Amino acid sequence: MTHQLQPSPAASIRSRRALRALLVTCRAAAAALLAATLLSGCGSGSSNSTNRVCSGGQSPGVPPSATYLLLKQDVLTNADYWENAPRVLAAGLGFTDILGVPGLSASDLGAQRQAVLAAGGAWNIVMTSAASVTQRAYTSAASPSGVANSYGWQVQYCDGLPIEFSWPVLPSTLDAKDFRVHLNDGSVVTPRAVSINPNLEYNERSTVVILGGFGNRIPPGEPGARYPVLFEIVPDETPLELVGPGGQLFSAVGLTFGDGTTPRTAYEPGKGPILVAAKLSRMSTAGEGGPALFNTQIPNDGVALYGPDATYRLRVLTTGGFSPDGVRSVYPTEFSRYFRLLAVDAGGHVVAIAEANRRYTIDGASLTVLGLADLGLTQDSYDDAYIEDHDNQIDIVLSGDESAMRAIRMVEIPAAGDYSPFYNPGGPGNDPKPGTVYTEPGPLTQQPVTIALDDPMTVDWPAAP
Repeated sequence: MTHQLQPSPAASIRSRRALRALLVTCRAAAAALLAATLLSGCGSGSSNSTNRVCSGGQSPGVPPSATYLLLKQDVLTNADYWENAPRVLAAGLGFTDILGVPGLSASDLGAQRQAVLAAGGAWNIVMTSAASVTQRAYTSAASPSGVANSYGWQVQYCDGLPIEFSWPVLPSTLDAKDFRVHLNDGSVVTPRAVSINPNLEYNERSTVVILGGFGNRIPPGEPGARYPVLFEIVPDETPLELVGPGGQLFSAVGLTFGDGTTPRTAYEPGKGPILVAAKLSRMSTAGEGGPALFNTQIPNDGVALYGPDATYRLRVLTTGGFSPDGVRSVYPTEFSRYFRLLAVDAGGHVVAIAEANRRYTIDGASLTVLGLADLGLTQDSYDDAYIEDHDNQIDIVLSGDESAMRAIRMVEIPAAGDYSPFYNPGGPGNDPKPGTVYTEPGPLTQQPVTIALDDPMTVDWPAAP
């Protein structure tokens, strides 16, 4: 019985031409979607910004939480690196004001809802057959104590800003003082806290999230808009280090992202979350999971969800937590709602892989998408109460022949037509409050796929002798 709880989206010239033609079509569709979004006024066109003052965070003489120290341990197992050279792949203001909402600690659900709405967060109407519903199904906001568990210290009304690296970080060297965020008004902000959370599994850890006051919800170009334009890694007592191929260590000090002018904010129309990397490798469960206290959504790997048929994994790296509306979890069954793969056969023809559990043939070899993974626990069915890990990785799990896998060229988020866009945790939810400015949906994304079947492009730390 379903009930409503209140308050409860080559290789040849011929193949390249075919791909270009298909991309032009997709871009046109995405432009149409963006125009429709702007006309409807959803998430933009209003200067109503809560603009809360971020406070709290790392403080001299105040030790971090014991749970946070678990995330500082230097353990990498089969951790993905995305490129051969170390760099910052992306960084930008994800969402404002909703990390450290004091009222979320209230025992009354109605009081929690009012606190979130007052901070400009989203609160979902949850339709479910589940006997109980966790707070995360209602909102993407977090309480001060919840932040302290995974970021070390309590904060109030802070902004979230993910930074994606091409190599995983060495957790013990990660500190808020590693970062400087330059804003369009000339100010420079040091984060109040930082963590590998929620990208905490031992085979992830290439994305960190910094908390602080990094801007407001006013779209760039409107009076009073405040947003990041440049990020830099700076020296401190424990300079940030990345771990690369062969277990080599690299000092991230000096790495930057941004040109000092271009807005880096998800409150700009068309600048919602996108993909920044994609890698196809053989299925492996090595490194799945993190410290035991954080494993509430584990196991969520391809084998746990699809069994021995899961033989390949196309892992994508995102610039923000992907959600249908900013709150609700993505279901393992929703490949066809969001994604499409593009393969190219020997004759240069593009094969669009758009449906899960359908066998596609490429030059006589088979390929089947089983579904999505690296989300939450497997269930017989999924509804609004389902909770996933909300990190920056999603796995597209496949079975079939290796030659067909090698034909994959691109993973695509059409975000238009029959496809839904993604939102980050600042999105409107399914019951947006009128007058509140939310983050924008993601645009059409086309991300080339790195074929890592011969070399999985992963690292371990401590490095193998």
